[in-house]
Amino acid sequence: MFRRKRLLEPDRYRQTALLDNLAPPAFEFGKGQLVFGDQLGRILIVTAYPPRVGPAWLSYIAGMQGVVCSIHVTPTDPSRLVEQINRSIGELADKAENARGALAQQRAEQGLKDAQELLRKIDQEQQQVFYLSLVLLILAPDQETLDRRCRRVQAALAAKGMRGRQATFRQETGLKAVGPWALLPDDILAAAKRNMPAETVAAAFPFAASSINDGQGVLLGRDADGGLVLIDTWKRRGDRTNSNWTILGKPGAGKSYTVRMMALRELAQGAKIIIIDPEREYKGMCKQLRGNWVNCAGGAGGRINPLEVRPLAPDPEVDGGEEDDPDIRELQQARAQGALAHHLQLLKTFFRTYLPELTDIERVALQKALREVYSAAGITWETDPLTVSAAQWPTFSTLHACVAEKAKKDPGTWQRLALFLEEAVHGADAVLWDGPTTVRADADLTVLDVHELQNTDDTVRRAQYFNVLTWAWHKIEEDRRQKTLLLVDEAWLLIDKKTPQTLAFLREVSKRVRKYMGGLWVISQNVVDFTHESIALHGQALLNNPCYKLLLAQGEKDLEVLEQLMHLSEAEQELLTRAKRGEALLVAGSQRINVRIEAAPFEKPLLTGGGT
Repeated sequence: MFRRKRLLEPDRYRQTALLDNLAPPAFEFGKGQLVFGDQLGRILIVTAYPPRVGPAWLSYIAGMQGVVCSIHVTPTDPSRLVEQINRSIGELADKAENARGALAQQRAEQGLKDAQELLRKIDQEQQQVFYLSLVLLILAPDQETLDRRCRRVQAALAAKGMRGRQATFRQETGLKAVGPWALLPDDILAAAKRNMPAETVAAAFPFAASSINDGQGVLLGRDADGGLVLIDTWKRRGDRTNSNWTILGKPGAGKSYTVRMMALRELAQGAKIIIIDPEREYKGMCKQLRGNWVNCAGGAGGRINPLEVRPLAPDPEVDGGEEDDPDIRELQQARAQGALAHHLQLLKTFFRTYLPELTDIERVALQKALREVYSAAGITWETDPLTVSAAQWPTFSTLHACVAEKAKKDPGTWQRLALFLEEAVHGADAVLWDGPTTVRADADLTVLDVHELQNTDDTVRRAQYFNVLTWAWHKIEEDRRQKTLLLVDEAWLLIDKKTPQTLAFLREVSKRVRKYMGGLWVISQNVVDFTHESIALHGQALLNNPCYKLLLAQGEKDLEVLEQLMHLSEAEQELLTRAKRGEALLVAGSQRINVRIEAAPFEKPLLTGGGT
């Protein structure tokens, strides 16, 4: 015996050491909460349930931050249960008949229906009935967080027609019921049990996978359960009404890598893509795919003449109408006149961005000079822009010459205006705008590189951004049947509190692009840049309009703003605070899921590069 005892002692020591590692260092039980090691906790007992439930009806509650959910299922005595239900039916029928007040009568009638339905399932469907007891443990690191989480849990229960009550003076027995020991003390059973048919009990278990799989589209990655996240942004249905994306994340979170991967997969499925690239992150991919890389900061093939009038978007009803129809002919003439008028409106915004110092009188004079140079070039309100070659359009040299000529006869306003325009003709800005348009868009992938603009004056950079944006928007308008994506990377560079016109134009694009089988992707770092009160009207729309949002790791201030804008749950805030590179919260309409971005091995050579 002695020898055998000594042989068992090492196993006993190992078991004790294991229990010491697993068990919390201390317990303390109070009236309405407990101390569980370094955590505070509170036991809630669910005492009421809704009359109707769906599949996995406890999944939301069980998945809340800090919640430990324990479901106890106890078999019942069928014969005894039938007697109880029959007795309850009689009592409820009497209450319904003699109820005082509409509310009491309604509750009694509902209870009667529930009891009769349960009896029917037992008798006709031979369903087994169980007692279900639901006990919740809410954990938190401090008192404030515990109280907040308990309020959220109770509110979530109430929203589902359930009621959670604090286990007052029963925190210790409640902990036994919620732990992994398959124990259910009698006092907890008496307070929590509720008879339910087998199908309702089975649906209570919170084994639910929340994912997005449209069956086709872009494979974004995997969700928290390992399922595929497959999104077709071109399929407009339900609360997903456009193909726009907002992609936000702090530096190093993986934005550029993710956007390149998504763009590559959209390109493979037939979409045309135009990218405004301020950090030269897409040049490598563009060259490998034989796309059209354009240096819009002074490159020989990157000039976009701001004075070149762009045709209005095609209108199938008007353009395809009978020429003999006087109504159609009138509309066609109106569209032709509208092209020059529309472009002059765009030029007002362009010059307001480029030359914010101009007075109102000088702006009126500038518009007069523009009309005169167009007229001198033979371009009238009725001219169809498609009939004019790139070399025939007026340029900044033409405009400056017109203004300088007027300044000889009438100094003052015209002379000052000529000085403002001189930099765009004889100065450093001439390489950007003075001359015919040389940009081509004859490839499925076009990258408009504006990297070298970052070292220029703010007014020049924003004016060229607006020029590039309007050119890209015209390409989207050209064919309503072609899926076309416009990607604006580092969109915070467009923000100017003094001249918000460029941001306003981008907002209009986000609203209208869905009508042209297009999509706008806005990629940026800090959400706070878009919510400043001076530009919130335009900036916040770029956050709210898209049906799709991809939120990677966020900074503290950005997370505070996002929490208010999107009503993020505590678990979602935790994800965005601690997310590793490539981990994100995906919002698609009303759905929200955690996603891990994944690229295929053969794609990685196209995706790697600066900023990944």
